[in-house]
Amino acid sequence: MKKILCFLILIGFFTDVFSQTQLLDSLQGIISKNQQDTLHIKALLNLGINLERSDLKRSTENYWAVLNMKEEPAFQKFKASAAIRLAGNYSATGRLDSVDFYFEKAEKLINANLNDQKMAYALYNGRGIHLNRIGKFEAALSAYNKAIALDHQVIGLDNVAGLYINLSNVYKQMDDQKSNFEASYKALEIFEKTQNKTGLAFVYNSLGTAHYHIKNYDESEKYFLKSLDFRQLLGDKRGESMVLGNLGNIFMDTEQHQKAKEYFTSALEMQEELGLKEMVGIQLYNLGRNYIGMEEYQLALEHFQRARKVLKEAGVSTYDAKVLADLGKVQRILSQESEAYQSLKLATQTATHQKQYSEAVTAFKNLKEYYQSQGKFQEALEAQSKEYAYRDSIGIGTLQTQLKELESKYALDLKENEISLLIAEKELDKLELAKRKANQNLIIAVFFFLILLAGILVNKYRVVGRTKRLLEVEKLRNSIARDLHDDLGSTLSSIHILSQMALHKEDAANKVLFSKINSQTANMMDKLSDIVWSIHPNNDNLEQLLSKMQEFAAEILEPKGITYQFEVAEGAEYVKLDLEKRRNLFLIFKEALNNTAKYAESKHLEIKLSIEGNMLGLLIKDDGKGFDPQQIKKGNGLFNMQQRASMMGGSMTIESLPQKGTSIQLSAPIT
Repeated sequence: MKKILCFLILIGFFTDVFSQTQLLDSLQGIISKNQQDTLHIKALLNLGINLERSDLKRSTENYWAVLNMKEEPAFQKFKASAAIRLAGNYSATGRLDSVDFYFEKAEKLINANLNDQKMAYALYNGRGIHLNRIGKFEAALSAYNKAIALDHQVIGLDNVAGLYINLSNVYKQMDDQKSNFEASYKALEIFEKTQNKTGLAFVYNSLGTAHYHIKNYDESEKYFLKSLDFRQLLGDKRGESMVLGNLGNIFMDTEQHQKAKEYFTSALEMQEELGLKEMVGIQLYNLGRNYIGMEEYQLALEHFQRARKVLKEAGVSTYDAKVLADLGKVQRILSQESEAYQSLKLATQTATHQKQYSEAVTAFKNLKEYYQSQGKFQEALEAQSKEYAYRDSIGIGTLQTQLKELESKYALDLKENEISLLIAEKELDKLELAKRKANQNLIIAVFFFLILLAGILVNKYRVVGRTKRLLEVEKLRNSIARDLHDDLGSTLSSIHILSQMALHKEDAANKVLFSKINSQTANMMDKLSDIVWSIHPNNDNLEQLLSKMQEFAAEILEPKGITYQFEVAEGAEYVKLDLEKRRNLFLIFKEALNNTAKYAESKHLEIKLSIEGNMLGLLIKDDGKGFDPQQIKKGNGLFNMQQRASMMGGSMTIESLPQKGTSIQLSAPIT
């Protein structure tokens, strides 16, 4: 069955590619005859439209050819379409001086035929795309709403769906994510009915972007990959490059920086080849952000500066706040203090003025970090207050709830359609069976088939139910981790900043007290970080725990001059521990290393993690001064380690002799 399905998919793919090639060849054949008639001008226009997504230069040349044909009344609507399309090409390549000229030319041609709603739609839609691109969002919405107000039957359902996609792009830029999702699902509903591949490519990209904005990375990647399949099928290089950049953003946010770099670079090369200045500027900015994650700050600085230059040449201002915020961050890291301050202040002003709340969060966060590095704690506190105020205004949690409602509604609509179809099919089956009562074998076969199908469906619903419950638990853990980080983390951060402010004052009497507050707050922030890390579902596998253990060992032992050997059993990184065992294992390890660093006076530490059957073993052995367990008073540290071993369902042995070192051996079941 799978082989047959793959064969059918391959047939569909090659059929679409062949059809597209055949269409282009057919149009080129008509043009080569140079009849200078209606068929000739229509072929020129359609060839230009089909080349827009793969060869902008040839597309533009075709539109010029349309406009240069002789003046005849029958040619006016084709020339108006060519002028609108030409304005769109110039908008995409950053030649803004030509955009208004060709839109005005199109409007003059359309005014001669005011009743042509299709031409009015093309003009409003084209202007909306351009206005959104240059950051004039209210004007873009106005243009799209004029287009939607036209007769849907006249302009066509696919074009109506296209307008909803364009509206979703504007809402995304305005941080109105609820309207963004609603418009995207309206477009999807239409394109699912018409099975328009180009439309589905756009709407899947739009939904991927919407999910990415609220950090639903798995859903986002799913939609982007669907869009990419259609883009490659249709030979849409422009759209393909855009989706590659979007996938790069997901890999960057999930810290797969090398993979993100490859996707951004591929997108950039395609967009430079097509001459798409705005998209080139965006990819340069994305590469700059990715270089920050790779800690290659000079390269990040160079890419941000290039991005600003290219976007300015393209006349695009919607990315100003983003680029400036990250540019200021890198300048601060590279000790370019004056430049950093100017960039960050301008970023906050731009984001606030343009009502780009997501960008405002990043800008004020980076400005806060700048003030902290300069010891300006009062200003840092004010910047942090604005950061959290804008973060609250975005309301990602509310958006996720609204998205779930929209998805449920969409799924319900599809289900109702399916039920209607099933009812109709059932009626037809009854008529058919009435005519063929004699065919008992067929009835029996259908009966057994339905039983088998019912069994499959019941099993499927059970699997889906279990999966949904697991997803709900994972979402809850994500929510707890986020709330701890955002709410409690921000409060501790504020206390930490205030205590630093107090320490800088001359009142010596209070310095000891504030020093204790500062120390205790830092300790609490460290513990909170461990709790958030242990709760987050991305860290369920042992590989992530081992990485954190090695990082902690380096942080504690290396400043003390203690060498260490970290030995891990083969295949240990693939073992999964539940949240409680993972947390207890790390805290036992942490306590043991802290004791070694503080009291053991050792030169070398041996750490071994072993897996034998269903048992996990941890050995921590030092060559320090040791102690006599009978003479040392049992403190909270040793008691807590024993308690945590018991909570894991295992046991822990501590062996130590004076001047002979200490050995700690933990043994616990994996499941």
